[in-house]
Amino acid sequence: MGESFDVVTKCMSFTLNEQFMEKFVDPGNHNSGIDLLRTYLWRCQFLLPFVSLGLMCFGALIGLCACICRSLYPTIATGILHLLAGLCTLGSVSCYVAGIELLHQKLGLPENVSGEFGWSFCLACVSAPLQFMASALFIWAAHTNRKEYTLMKAYRVA
Repeated sequence: MGESFDVVTKCMSFTLNEQFMEKFVDPGNHNSGIDLLRTYLWRCQFLLPFVSLGLMCFGALIGLCACICRSLYPTIATGILHLLAGLCTLGSVSCYVAGIELLHQKLGLPENVSGEFGWSFCLACVSAPLQFMASALFIWAAHTNRKEYTLMKAYRVA
């Protein structure tokens, strides 16, 4: 017969080492083997927001340099960094949803628990499209200003 175990339904905080622990094929059974898909999905959904944040901060520094240097090329780089940050945020949300769905397939929800996503998940879902829009605006602005700059240069030569 199948083993029964009690599901703990209280929130617990994990240390950094516990965030990167392997997930097992049968949750709670360390002898069942490592579930590589859930392990790497969990690690990605933990690391990708930090990569996204780093890209956004680096993009802000490049944007500041673009303002100081009055050059258009750093603006394109800032747009590309925003695009990559949006992809990281979208990847993080996707990894989280896939990991939760795989876990629910293995365990199912306890009786007193509702399986709804929280406010932070909704915030992440909103932030990815906003990062893509910021990227598009930076790239569009750099492209538009380059054309105007070229026309202005041609006018001065004429």
